[in-house]
Amino acid sequence: MRICIVYNQHPTGCSYYRLEMPNAAVHDLCGGVVDFVSIDDIRRMEEDELKTIDLFLYNRTWIAGPIEAVEQVANILRQYGARIILDMDDYWHLGTGHSFYRHYHDTKMPAIIEKHIRIADHIICTTTYLRDELVKFNKNVSIFPNTPYLQYKQFQEQPTQSERVRFGYFGAAQHTEDVELMRSPLQRLSDEVELDGKYMIYLAGWNENNPIYQGYEQVFSNKGKNNNYSRIQAADIYSYVQGYNWVDVSLAPLRDTKFNKLKSELKITEAAWMGKAVIASEVPMYADCIENGVDGWLVPEKKEKLWYKYMRAFINEPAMAKEMGERLRAKMQGKFDIQQISEARLNLYKSVARGI
Repeated sequence: MRICIVYNQHPTGCSYYRLEMPNAAVHDLCGGVVDFVSIDDIRRMEEDELKTIDLFLYNRTWIAGPIEAVEQVANILRQYGARIILDMDDYWHLGTGHSFYRHYHDTKMPAIIEKHIRIADHIICTTTYLRDELVKFNKNVSIFPNTPYLQYKQFQEQPTQSERVRFGYFGAAQHTEDVELMRSPLQRLSDEVELDGKYMIYLAGWNENNPIYQGYEQVFSNKGKNNNYSRIQAADIYSYVQGYNWVDVSLAPLRDTKFNKLKSELKITEAAWMGKAVIASEVPMYADCIENGVDGWLVPEKKEKLWYKYMRAFINEPAMAKEMGERLRAKMQGKFDIQQISEARLNLYKSVARGI
């Protein structure tokens, strides 16, 4: 079986977690029975090569262009007997406060993605919550969670030591509204001078050329007033998880919106694989992973004071971070078995390729 993975040769987090890494695991762990090729634009593929492809696999969209082009390309692929699998990892309608809202709105991206959803032979997604939205447009939907493949060396733990309790935020550059949840509790923590030198707040992914991270820094540093603040510089997609080696507790704030409710548990998964404790917003996919007070802490919407309470608890009892992190790692690694997930992926690919 020959599968063409359609993604940019400079992968984003989506294509890395949803296309590259899981299919590397399928190839390595399932006997190499699949021949994978990749391309960033289907329209550049020669006819002779098109004839050899059984499946096209892509995340969200396979081409940039109008809705009409989506169906035209799909028809061409099917003329050569190929099947189409769409991977979806997020809701495709963004709230007005989202950093990418204006771009999505101006380019009519929600309608284009919805067209992809309707015409795909099968859809792969991350959670039951996203699946329930997708089946309104296409009944052929399977769930495959984000699962780190430990052959990727960035998931190999190399912890650093500190006498301080170190908190870290690892969100991407579209979470301005979510980060605002942390403003008041971090200001309160910063104002308690007796805690100076007992903890650190790290902002990961720092990029001085990105104004969004400058805004994040105003929150996490309490407008530059907190001496217990520092940055973790931005890194490429193949190494950024190593930033978790510099923290003990990961912070995962998300507002209670429809878009966020349909996101995956990725930030919990990353922290767990690196043995880190988590304080997270009580949104569905995070609550599915964390037993409150046992292997992490959950903060309900409109109870921002709990962010401060739980951070203070870790500062008062530093050993709790390692204990919770190890419990979370054991649970998540038991829940997401890469061998089983890879075998299930391969079986799905075979079924879709046969038209079953």
